[in-house]
Amino acid sequence: MYLLFKKSFYIFIVSNLHKMLLAEILTGIILIISGLLVRKNPHLIAGYNTMSKKEKDSIDIAKLSLMMHNFLICIGSIVVITGVILNLFGIEQSLQLLSTSGIVVIGLILMIFKGQRFKTK
Repeated sequence: MYLLFKKSFYIFIVSNLHKMLLAEILTGIILIISGLLVRKNPHLIAGYNTMSKKEKDSIDIAKLSLMMHNFLICIGSIVVITGVILNLFGIEQSLQLLSTSGIVVIGLILMIFKGQRFKTK
């Protein structure tokens, strides 16, 4: 009985794993990996390498990379969790795409505005 339940549960999970869920999981994983990388390698921050020495000195890169690390991991986690929940409830793919896009865009806009405070004068 247990093996029959286990097999039918596995078939249910695999058959309900839609392409949209895979896309959301992949998006979340990419964001999480980016967050982990930016913490150890702050030169990955867009535009940081092209700054002059004076401009680089005016930015607290340790705090900026930590903030970006936290934001990217949170955004990626929220995307994965939201994707799984919406998929389990059978929400349409267009609404899933809209919610995922909204989470990423709003999260990145907040991260950009929050990052402005690490620029010292």
